[in-house]
Amino acid sequence: MSDIFKIRTLGVCKKVQLDEKTAFACHELKQGIEFRNRDLPLNFILFVLGGTIEVSCNQYENCRIQQDQMIMMMRSSSVHIRVVKKVMLYVMYFDTILSTCDQQLFNAYLPDTEKITYDFKPVGIPQAIVQFLKQIRYVQEQKVDCIHFNGIKHREFFILLRNFCPREDLVMFITPLIGRSLTFRNKVLEKYAQLKNGRVTELAGLVGMGRKNFDKQFRKEFGTSPAKWMLQEKAKRLFIFLREPDVTITDAMDRFYFNSSAHFNRFCLKYYKKTPGTIIKEARIKKKKR
Repeated sequence: MSDIFKIRTLGVCKKVQLDEKTAFACHELKQGIEFRNRDLPLNFILFVLGGTIEVSCNQYENCRIQQDQMIMMMRSSSVHIRVVKKVMLYVMYFDTILSTCDQQLFNAYLPDTEKITYDFKPVGIPQAIVQFLKQIRYVQEQKVDCIHFNGIKHREFFILLRNFCPREDLVMFITPLIGRSLTFRNKVLEKYAQLKNGRVTELAGLVGMGRKNFDKQFRKEFGTSPAKWMLQEKAKRLFIFLREPDVTITDAMDRFYFNSSAHFNRFCLKYYKKTPGTIIKEARIKKKKR
């Protein structure tokens, strides 16, 4: 069984060095198969062209995605995917939008995204993109799958997206992706996964900025302070971790740097209104019922 989150090594001409981390893949998956990734290395888009999957991504749990629907999952997200009904699943991953033109055009939707409440819901796949994905699969079956091909198709996808996706669906779909500074947002998400002490000063240093400028840019991009965002991010990731099979309280304390059971309990009660033991127990009961 293929790992849908695997980042593939693509062929490239010897005289040309490209750093375009983007590719497409098609997977036919049987009912009951599950995939987990605690820290997505890149941005991922899932396209369901047949069947049904159930996706939990960060704080959003058990979102059903059915035939002819798509959804985006951002870099550094913690994800759990379960195949509910035999599925034809297309996957696209990418580092950033390659076309600066597309970046500017999508950022023009920023005022629209601020008027909605994003809740990780799938949107319909335009017919033009359905045909686009089928063409990619055919070409890949003919052994054409180099870095140039995937880079071209990456650009083509975003052109099709903004020209054929209804405005309401487009705004919902791209809300997690766009911002005043996509490069800054991507860098924050990438470096957050490398933190060792969980402090804002450490994150600012990894991003390559002084603390004052980092705080200012961060508030402009994320709409909150770095410290508050980091606590919220920790809470999202911890909750998903506690619901994984066979996890223990000690595992969670070690992974998320809690130095005492009392501190750990207070954190869980503050963010979830439950003790860590209760969260683990409820997750296992739910899994048995399935």
